[in-house]
Amino acid sequence: MRRLATGLFLTLCAVLVAAPRTAQAQQLLIDYAGFDFEDPNPDPGVFGELGSGYVGVGEVLGVHAPLVANFTDNAYTYFISGATAINRQDFGDYVIVDYGTGTLSIYEDSKSGGTAAVYGQNPPNATSPSTFIDGTLILQGTLSSFQVVFSVLSNAGSYEGRLDLTGGSQFPSIPEDQRQGWTFSGFTGNATNIEPGYVHQVAGQVNLNLPTPARIASWGNLKARYR
Repeated sequence: MRRLATGLFLTLCAVLVAAPRTAQAQQLLIDYAGFDFEDPNPDPGVFGELGSGYVGVGEVLGVHAPLVANFTDNAYTYFISGATAINRQDFGDYVIVDYGTGTLSIYEDSKSGGTAAVYGQNPPNATSPSTFIDGTLILQGTLSSFQVVFSVLSNAGSYEGRLDLTGGSQFPSIPEDQRQGWTFSGFTGNATNIEPGYVHQVAGQVNLNLPTPARIASWGNLKARYR
Protein backbone atom coordinates (compact mmCIF):
# COMPACT_ATOMS: atom_id res chain seq x y z
CA MET A 1 0.00 0.00 0.00
CA ARG A 2 1.49 3.30 -1.10
CA ARG A 3 -0.25 5.79 1.16
CA LEU A 4 -3.16 4.37 3.12
CA ALA A 5 -3.19 1.79 5.89
CA THR A 6 -6.27 -0.08 4.75
CA GLY A 7 -6.66 -2.39 7.73
CA LEU A 8 -7.05 0.44 10.22
CA PHE A 9 -8.33 3.38 8.21
CA LEU A 10 -11.96 3.22 9.38
CA THR A 11 -10.85 3.39 13.00
CA LEU A 12 -8.29 6.07 12.29
CA CYS A 13 -10.79 8.27 10.45
CA ALA A 14 -12.54 9.28 13.67
CA VAL A 15 -9.24 9.79 15.46
CA LEU A 16 -7.72 11.91 12.71
CA VAL A 17 -10.78 14.11 12.36
CA ALA A 18 -10.83 14.85 16.08
CA ALA A 19 -7.10 15.21 16.65
CA PRO A 20 -5.37 18.58 16.27
CA ARG A 21 -2.77 18.67 13.51
CA THR A 22 0.40 20.04 15.00
CA ALA A 23 3.16 18.39 12.99
CA GLN A 24 2.72 20.65 9.98
CA ALA A 25 0.91 23.88 9.32
CA GLN A 26 -1.79 23.46 6.69
CA GLN A 27 -3.34 25.89 4.26
CA LEU A 28 -6.93 25.03 3.37
CA LEU A 29 -8.16 25.93 -0.11
CA ILE A 30 -11.64 24.43 -0.46
CA ASP A 31 -14.16 22.20 1.32
CA TYR A 32 -16.60 20.21 -0.78
CA ALA A 33 -19.28 17.51 -0.69
CA GLY A 34 -21.01 15.54 -3.43
CA PHE A 35 -21.33 12.15 -5.10
CA ASP A 36 -19.27 10.01 -7.44
CA PHE A 37 -20.04 7.63 -10.30
CA GLU A 38 -18.23 5.74 -13.05
CA ASP A 39 -18.10 6.72 -16.71
CA PRO A 40 -17.21 4.68 -18.65
CA ASN A 41 -18.43 1.77 -16.57
CA PRO A 42 -17.48 -1.56 -18.20
CA ASP A 43 -18.86 -3.65 -15.31
CA PRO A 44 -21.70 -1.98 -13.37
CA GLY A 45 -21.45 -4.65 -10.68
CA VAL A 46 -17.87 -3.75 -9.75
CA PHE A 47 -16.48 -0.41 -8.61
CA GLY A 48 -12.99 0.47 -9.78
CA GLU A 49 -12.70 -2.19 -12.47
CA LEU A 50 -9.83 -1.62 -14.88
CA GLY A 51 -10.74 0.88 -17.56
CA SER A 52 -13.57 2.46 -15.59
CA GLY A 53 -13.60 6.24 -15.22
CA TYR A 54 -13.97 8.01 -11.89
CA VAL A 55 -16.28 11.04 -12.01
CA GLY A 56 -17.17 13.30 -9.10
CA VAL A 57 -19.69 16.15 -8.94
CA GLY A 58 -20.85 18.27 -6.05
CA GLU A 59 -20.92 21.56 -4.21
CA VAL A 60 -18.00 23.58 -2.94
CA LEU A 61 -18.99 24.51 0.61
CA GLY A 62 -16.01 26.64 1.57
CA VAL A 63 -13.53 28.75 -0.40
CA HIS A 64 -10.47 30.06 1.39
CA ALA A 65 -7.78 32.65 0.73
CA PRO A 66 -6.13 33.42 -1.59
CA LEU A 67 -9.29 32.44 -3.50
CA VAL A 68 -12.27 34.78 -3.23
CA ALA A 69 -15.93 33.72 -3.18
CA ASN A 70 -19.33 35.36 -2.87
CA PHE A 71 -21.75 32.72 -1.58
CA THR A 72 -24.55 35.27 -1.28
CA ASP A 73 -24.83 35.76 -5.04
CA ASN A 74 -23.07 32.69 -6.44
CA ALA A 75 -23.02 28.92 -6.16
CA TYR A 76 -19.79 26.95 -6.41
CA THR A 77 -19.46 23.44 -7.81
CA TYR A 78 -16.72 20.95 -8.64
CA PHE A 79 -16.18 18.32 -11.29
CA ILE A 80 -13.63 15.47 -11.34
CA SER A 81 -13.03 13.91 -14.75
CA GLY A 82 -10.55 11.96 -16.83
CA ALA A 83 -9.29 9.59 -14.11
CA THR A 84 -9.20 5.97 -15.33
CA ALA A 85 -8.71 2.93 -13.07
CA ILE A 86 -5.32 1.40 -13.81
CA ASN A 87 -4.93 -0.99 -10.85
CA ARG A 88 -7.36 -2.73 -8.48
CA GLN A 89 -6.26 -4.83 -5.52
CA ASP A 90 -8.23 -6.80 -2.94
CA PHE A 91 -6.95 -7.04 0.65
CA GLY A 92 -9.44 -9.05 2.66
CA ASP A 93 -12.51 -6.86 3.12
CA TYR A 94 -10.84 -3.85 1.51
CA VAL A 95 -10.24 -2.78 -2.06
CA ILE A 96 -7.61 -0.34 -3.31
CA VAL A 97 -8.10 1.33 -6.68
CA ASP A 98 -5.36 3.40 -8.33
CA TYR A 99 -6.23 5.88 -11.08
CA GLY A 100 -4.37 7.59 -13.84
CA THR A 101 -4.19 11.36 -14.14
CA GLY A 102 -7.46 13.29 -13.97
CA THR A 103 -8.68 16.87 -13.68
CA LEU A 104 -10.40 18.81 -10.90
CA SER A 105 -12.40 21.86 -12.01
CA ILE A 106 -14.18 24.40 -9.80
CA TYR A 107 -16.92 26.65 -11.15
CA GLU A 108 -18.72 29.79 -10.01
CA ASP A 109 -22.30 30.28 -11.23
CA SER A 110 -24.76 33.08 -10.51
CA LYS A 111 -27.71 32.04 -8.33
CA SER A 112 -30.01 34.49 -10.10
CA GLY A 113 -28.92 34.12 -13.71
CA GLY A 114 -27.26 30.73 -13.70
CA THR A 115 -28.45 27.12 -13.52
CA ALA A 116 -28.87 25.31 -10.21
CA ALA A 117 -26.86 22.09 -9.93
CA VAL A 118 -29.06 18.99 -10.19
CA TYR A 119 -27.75 15.45 -9.71
CA GLY A 120 -30.57 13.54 -11.34
CA GLN A 121 -30.43 9.77 -11.77
CA ASN A 122 -28.12 7.39 -13.61
CA PRO A 123 -25.41 9.87 -14.62
CA PRO A 124 -24.20 11.03 -17.01
CA ASN A 125 -27.65 12.44 -17.66
CA ALA A 126 -29.32 15.64 -18.81
CA THR A 127 -28.28 17.58 -15.68
CA SER A 128 -25.13 15.84 -14.42
CA PRO A 129 -22.44 16.82 -15.01
CA SER A 130 -23.72 19.66 -17.23
CA THR A 131 -25.23 21.77 -14.41
CA PHE A 132 -22.04 21.41 -12.37
CA ILE A 133 -19.73 22.73 -15.10
CA ASP A 134 -21.57 25.84 -16.29
CA GLY A 135 -20.59 29.31 -15.17
CA THR A 136 -17.03 30.58 -14.76
CA LEU A 137 -14.12 28.20 -14.34
CA ILE A 138 -12.31 29.77 -11.39
CA LEU A 139 -9.73 27.06 -10.71
CA GLN A 140 -8.49 23.91 -12.37
CA GLY A 141 -5.78 21.42 -11.57
CA THR A 142 -4.23 18.10 -12.51
CA LEU A 143 -5.11 15.25 -10.15
CA SER A 144 -2.44 12.55 -9.96
CA SER A 145 -1.55 9.57 -7.73
CA PHE A 146 -5.27 9.33 -7.03
CA GLN A 147 -6.20 6.32 -4.90
CA VAL A 148 -9.53 5.14 -3.48
CA VAL A 149 -9.75 2.66 -0.59
CA PHE A 150 -13.08 1.20 0.51
CA SER A 151 -14.64 -1.64 2.45
CA VAL A 152 -16.62 -4.19 0.47
CA LEU A 153 -18.80 -4.67 3.57
CA SER A 154 -19.84 -1.06 4.16
CA ASN A 155 -18.82 0.56 0.83
CA ALA A 156 -17.28 3.32 2.97
CA GLY A 157 -13.70 4.43 2.64
CA SER A 158 -11.32 7.24 1.85
CA TYR A 159 -9.33 8.68 -1.04
CA GLU A 160 -6.30 10.83 -1.63
CA GLY A 161 -4.40 12.37 -4.50
CA ARG A 162 -1.99 15.12 -5.47
CA LEU A 163 -3.37 18.28 -7.03
CA ASP A 164 -1.23 20.64 -9.12
CA LEU A 165 -3.05 23.85 -9.99
CA THR A 166 -2.91 24.81 -13.67
CA GLY A 167 -5.55 27.39 -14.59
CA GLY A 168 -8.84 29.19 -14.05
CA SER A 169 -9.82 32.83 -13.58
CA GLN A 170 -8.45 32.91 -10.02
CA PHE A 171 -5.31 30.90 -10.76
CA PRO A 172 -3.13 34.06 -10.88
CA SER A 173 -3.99 34.75 -7.23
CA ILE A 174 -2.21 31.56 -6.15
CA PRO A 175 1.45 32.30 -5.29
CA GLU A 176 3.82 30.59 -7.71
CA ASP A 177 5.43 28.56 -4.93
CA GLN A 178 2.00 27.21 -3.88
CA ARG A 179 0.67 25.99 -7.21
CA GLN A 180 1.89 22.41 -6.86
CA GLY A 181 1.68 19.68 -4.29
CA TRP A 182 -1.79 20.25 -2.85
CA THR A 183 -3.49 17.26 -1.20
CA PHE A 184 -6.93 16.33 -2.47
CA SER A 185 -8.53 13.96 0.03
CA GLY A 186 -11.71 12.94 1.76
CA PHE A 187 -14.06 10.17 2.84
CA THR A 188 -16.70 8.14 1.04
CA GLY A 189 -19.79 6.43 2.38
CA ASN A 190 -23.34 5.36 1.81
CA ALA A 191 -26.32 7.64 2.38
CA THR A 192 -30.08 7.35 2.08
CA ASN A 193 -30.15 10.26 -0.36
CA ILE A 194 -27.88 8.73 -3.03
CA GLU A 195 -29.68 8.84 -6.36
CA PRO A 196 -29.60 5.68 -8.52
CA GLY A 197 -26.43 5.52 -10.57
CA TYR A 198 -24.18 7.26 -8.05
CA VAL A 199 -21.86 5.08 -5.98
CA HIS A 200 -20.66 7.05 -2.94
CA GLN A 201 -21.43 10.18 -1.03
CA VAL A 202 -18.14 12.05 -0.66
CA ALA A 203 -16.79 14.91 1.44
CA GLY A 204 -13.30 16.33 1.64
CA GLN A 205 -10.81 19.15 1.34
CA VAL A 206 -7.95 20.49 -0.70
CA ASN A 207 -5.06 21.58 1.51
CA LEU A 208 -1.34 22.26 1.36
CA ASN A 209 1.21 21.32 4.00
CA LEU A 210 3.36 24.35 4.72
CA PRO A 211 6.86 24.27 6.20
CA THR A 212 6.87 24.58 9.98
CA PRO A 213 9.33 27.25 11.16
CA ALA A 214 12.30 25.81 13.02
CA ARG A 215 12.83 26.89 16.63
CA ILE A 216 16.24 27.32 18.20
CA ALA A 217 16.65 25.31 21.39
CA SER A 218 19.56 24.25 23.56
CA TRP A 219 20.69 20.62 23.68
CA GLY A 220 19.66 20.54 27.33
CA ASN A 221 16.13 21.64 26.51
CA LEU A 222 15.83 18.98 23.83
CA LYS A 223 16.98 16.21 26.17
CA ALA A 224 14.55 17.35 28.86
CA ARG A 225 11.63 17.35 26.43
CA TYR A 226 12.03 13.70 25.49
CA ARG A 227 12.86 12.22 28.91
